[in-house]
Amino acid sequence: MDSVETFDSPPRDVITKVLFGNKTNILAVSAWDQTVKFYDPTLHKKKQFLHNLELESPVMDFVFFEDDRKMAFGCLDNSVSILDVETKNSFTVGRHNGPVRCIRYHEPTNTLITGGWDKRVKVFDMRSSNLKPVVDVEIFGKTYCMDLAKDNLVVGDSMKRVYVYDLSNGFSGFSNPKTKDGILKFQYRCLKCFPDATGYVLSSIEGRVAWEYFPKYATSESQQYAFKCHRNKTGDSDVAFPVNCIDFHPNFGTFVTGGADGLICGWDGLARKRLWKSSKFKGTVASVSFNYLGNKLAIGISDVFQLNPHQAQSPSLHIKNLKEEFKPRSKGT
Repeated sequence: MDSVETFDSPPRDVITKVLFGNKTNILAVSAWDQTVKFYDPTLHKKKQFLHNLELESPVMDFVFFEDDRKMAFGCLDNSVSILDVETKNSFTVGRHNGPVRCIRYHEPTNTLITGGWDKRVKVFDMRSSNLKPVVDVEIFGKTYCMDLAKDNLVVGDSMKRVYVYDLSNGFSGFSNPKTKDGILKFQYRCLKCFPDATGYVLSSIEGRVAWEYFPKYATSESQQYAFKCHRNKTGDSDVAFPVNCIDFHPNFGTFVTGGADGLICGWDGLARKRLWKSSKFKGTVASVSFNYLGNKLAIGISDVFQLNPHQAQSPSLHIKNLKEEFKPRSKGT
């Protein structure tokens, strides 16, 4: 596969997330084997694997913050914890009553925002040691996907409802979210905010992606649309695959999707065009992440047992070196 490198020492079990640092080329990879592995793809191949962090529970989501010196984890054992990357010291700052599916860092308030399978969205002050959230609100279903851009928090739940919380005036924004039901017909899988914080992209298990604007930026309904992708047409049949992951290019504002069909596609959302499609990987694309320079794309390949658990492939980790594959075709981007 052109311009794609494969890492040695991938996780042993299903990959839950791959993520580059916000300001470094450090790549972190979490998996069901209760580890977070760290890599540097800019080094020689034999030195790319840096170290391994073993935890007490699988990490479902994580985020870098404070210039990549710290990380926060949402775990299967309901815990929310913080890691000091340099000292390797970690401590728990909060808990849910169910697995913590999503976690984000809100820089203006120096807090962690979490969404769990207990149908709660919580905010934790990292300076507190009593594990009590400063905000705790109920939503209709389990948190399945979540993202944060500036002061716009977006949550998608298991009942196919999307909540948009405006935090520009502080935590009072949690009391009156804007909600929208049934943007896509089937279960939501991933959600990612536009880099300019005017909207978000939402994907589902049925090979569809929606392009949505936040209410204050939606000047007309025609701006918002959905499209089919990650499908395999054979004769009269059209097999739709889950769209597991989304990430935006840090410079171009275009985005990438990864599917259970083993393919990665690049999109120009404003022009409504596909820019690029990968060769097929041997397994499900579980997670993707652009580095902060926009010249590398990390790819986690890992069967998540949607199709046939008896034919599961071993996880693998790859880096695609980018040129202009994600340069937009639309004007003004």
